Amino acid sequence: MKKIILFPVLFLIVSIMHAQLPFKVITVNGEIVATKANITLENGVEIYSDDNFDFRKPNSRAAMINSERGRVVLTEQNASDAFSKAAFAPAISSVSARSGAVSGMAELKSIFDDKLLIIDCIKLKIGSAEFPMEDNKFFFIRYNYNDETINKKLSFSLDTLVVDKNELFTVDGNAIESQNVNQFNLYYYQKGTEQPESILINSFEPIFVSSKQLKPEIDIIFEEFKGKPFDIILSEVYDYLNSFYGKIDRGYLETWLKKEYKLEI
Repeated sequence: MKKIILFPVLFLIVSIMHAQLPFKVITVNGEIVATKANITLENGVEIYSDDNFDFRKPNSRAAMINSERGRVVLTEQNASDAFSKAAFAPAISSVSARSGAVSGMAELKSIFDDKLLIIDCIKLKIGSAEFPMEDNKFFFIRYNYNDETINKKLSFSLDTLVVDKNELFTVDGNAIESQNVNQFNLYYYQKGTEQPESILINSFEPIFVSSKQLKPEIDIIFEEFKGKPFDIILSEVYDYLNSFYGKIDRGYLETWLKKEYKLEI
């Protein structure tokens, strides 16, 4: 009889523990309150999966993580089942980091596509065989600013292309408001050749985020996956940034992480 009673009790304990998984908040857009704990969600706060949530601002969302279960993005639309198995982020990305320089048009198009996340600035090695960079051969970005077309030549050093927020959003030596800029297109310019002088590479939208803003969020992921191999942490960070901000070049992210966390390159 004791054994018969014991099994339901154990099952109940396991079920309660399963329903109360702790999650660390990585970041929040808007304002969300965990009503049981009476806590406003913010970076680093720990909440439990059985809490209830009050979305104080429209379209608020929060990214959270548990090292065993993975990441989840909490929104008003999925609040009732955000912590169910089906709601968790996909398995850690198996996309390998790019090795060496960008080798051709297809690879360049894949990087400068859709929403491109740039931490402070991006530096990309470009294969000189197809896209040499010198005085008369260079990349530029064309965008619309207050209904005016602006062409911004991009900086480079030898075979390394640089896209810097401060340089990009400067017109006639004066800084401009990035929110007034749209319709970004990357071009390659080559003067004095038989081919068209300006070649459109792709249309994209740069999403600039500062290291100062981003690092506290990444710190949470590093802490949750402490002791795990770097490749696993890199994949987890890569997937988080892609799902919450925009696409980021994996090779560029790897270099940034190793620099920020003083890891051996």
